[in-house]
Amino acid sequence: MFDKKFYINIFFIGLALIFIQSIFQNISAISNLFNNFFKSILPFIYAIFVAILLTPVVNLFEEKFKIKRIYSIIISLFLVLLFILGIFLIVIPNLVVSISDLINKFPQMLASFNDNATKFINFLREKNLLFFDPNEIEGNLINYFKSNLGNFKNLALNLSLDLVQGIFSIMNFFLGVFLALYLIEDKEYYVKFLENFFFLFTSKKRAKDTVQLLEDSKIIFLKYIWGRIITSAAVGLTAYIVMIICKVPYALLSGLLIGLGNMIPYIGSIAAGIIAVFLIVLAAPIKVIYLFIAIGIGQSVDGFILGPKILSETVGMSSFWTIVAVILCGNLMGPLGLFLGVPIFGVIKLIYGKQLQKKENL
Repeated sequence: MFDKKFYINIFFIGLALIFIQSIFQNISAISNLFNNFFKSILPFIYAIFVAILLTPVVNLFEEKFKIKRIYSIIISLFLVLLFILGIFLIVIPNLVVSISDLINKFPQMLASFNDNATKFINFLREKNLLFFDPNEIEGNLINYFKSNLGNFKNLALNLSLDLVQGIFSIMNFFLGVFLALYLIEDKEYYVKFLENFFFLFTSKKRAKDTVQLLEDSKIIFLKYIWGRIITSAAVGLTAYIVMIICKVPYALLSGLLIGLGNMIPYIGSIAAGIIAVFLIVLAAPIKVIYLFIAIGIGQSVDGFILGPKILSETVGMSSFWTIVAVILCGNLMGPLGLFLGVPIFGVIKLIYGKQLQKKENL
């Protein structure tokens, strides 16, 4: 005889199968619903991460210097904004000069690149090493640009729309900063609120365990984000110093790209390196060797010096799972997912480990 619990389980399994089938039948609608929901809660996500990042600084002033929390928050926020402003005042003017110089010299650089490419093709033709017809390639490129002229116009329009969307994203970020101040000011209240909320659906012990899990997750995010910021800054600065010594053109722009790209494991570094190589090839092709040396030294600093000390104990994931985390979360959450994919998977690994430990202790 089947008991009542068996039929209840069958019922919920049937509901789950119907739900999964509905998702696959309306995948685009579900995707749009998810995107709209994610956009609506984005300020709250920013608020949580800003609060996580600022909390150690606030605790330093509050506990060590015995300053009231509200004043500790104001001082911490002011110091962070002052640091960011200082970086901008140092980097942005030099960056603007580099970009302006690049725009002015771009036609000349393109002509030089075309001349070098022609010489290289002639060299291959003389040595009977040319396995393609340059004129055919040139004709195909011209036809491609002609046939896709409308797509390029759409690309320009999409870039304009992305600019508007970027402005709204900045507004959402500052709204998140404003909300983060409330979270930090009354953090004990919100922790207790979460515990009581979980207690409504489970036991007191499980509610406390869930809050502790959130605290452990916060530590993972905090260590990873600060660690990634420190290592990426070191990688970009190291590459910049090497390129300055070797007199590589657009050293600041390339160093900044390499540092920012390092914020996203593997994929970001490769993309930033390709862009930097393209810039140097147009300006001074022979200097690309020094760029590769600079990238190699910078990545060595990350991989062998700072990375093991700062990031190795944060998530403890293999390279395979790191790449999976970046790709999967990047597709689901966009640029934010590219950056936060690794700590998100680190939290999933933490939950998996705790559940596995509970099973083993039974």
